[in-house]
Amino acid sequence: MTVGALGAAPTAVAQTPDSERCAPRFGQTIDILAGDIDCITASDYAVRYDVNGDKYQEIGPFTCYSGTATTAPLLFQCVTEVEGGTEFAVYPG
Repeated sequence: MTVGALGAAPTAVAQTPDSERCAPRFGQTIDILAGDIDCITASDYAVRYDVNGDKYQEIGPFTCYSGTATTAPLLFQCVTEVEGGTEFAVYPG
């Protein structure tokens, strides 16, 4: 896990004008917040997150981490550490 991912833990996530809301898939709804990723690819990564596992999980190029009671209904968020990174948020579908 990178130090940057720890500092990026969500405090609140809201859709921005540039974000894209994906159609529900596998019981999850995804908001693409930044970067070059499509809804199907984001969903394919999101379904691999174990909500009963560790708070921080490395899934492919993403560091994914769960939300808190203050970020509900956010389930978890995934980010990459590369310049101009990709970020998406996952909510119950």
